Amino acid sequence: MQEVRLKFDKMEYKNLEEMTTALLNEANERIIRIDVGQIKNGKEERNYAKFRLMHLQRSYDGQVDECYRSIYNSLWSQVYRLEHQGNYTNPYLKTLLERLRTVK
Repeated sequence: MQEVRLKFDKMEYKNLEEMTTALLNEANERIIRIDVGQIKNGKEERNYAKFRLMHLQRSYDGQVDECYRSIYNSLWSQVYRLEHQGNYTNPYLKTLLERLRTVK
C-alpha cells in the first residue's frame, strides 16, 4: 500500500498532523511578524496566513480536528483583527455600503 502524501506550497508532508503543525506555525509566525511591525499589515501578507488556515480546513473536510481547533480558531481571530486594523472591507460589504450611501 502506498503512503499518502500531503502537499502545500511545494512542501510534502508525511501525514496530516505534520502538515497541520507546520501550517499553524507558519500562519502564527506571519501574524506575529505583522504585529511587531516587521512586515506591513497588507492584504498579501494576511493572505499568507489565511491560505494556510483555509488549506487546513479543506484538508479536514471542513472540520478541523478538536486538538487543533482552539489554535486554529485563535489564528482566524487574529487574522480578522489584522484586517480590521488595516481598514479592510469585504468587497461585497463595500458595494452594499456604497449603494446605501447613494440611496436617499
